[in-house]
Amino acid sequence: MDADRREDEIRTRLADITGPEPGGPERALAGRLIRSFLAKTPVGVDQLAELLRGGTTGEVRDHAHGLKGSASNLGAGTLAAIFAEVEHDARDGRVPDPDLTLGRVGAELAQVRTVLEELAVELGA
Repeated sequence: MDADRREDEIRTRLADITGPEPGGPERALAGRLIRSFLAKTPVGVDQLAELLRGGTTGEVRDHAHGLKGSASNLGAGTLAAIFAEVEHDARDGRVPDPDLTLGRVGAELAQVRTVLEELAVELGA
């Protein structure tokens, strides 16, 4: 996905949450959502890495599901889709290749992080 489309998806989702012209409280809410995602998601990805290398398919499925929801909540559709693939594979009894999966997650998360950090500055968060 190109950077402009990624940014548009995230901006659209945040506008769904805050409205098109967010006031102070809505901007603060968006800032909290962004900060929470930026703080918690890398930790969650580290936990996913551990599970991909030694967890059960049920643990992988459940953890990927949670990460998918977090990414979806902020409009990070490509990242959410990667987590959805992991979830579906685990649901079907397969744990995807950790290195390939984590490489994809890391690359997309880096792109999402850039967009969210820029938005946080815009929001004054």
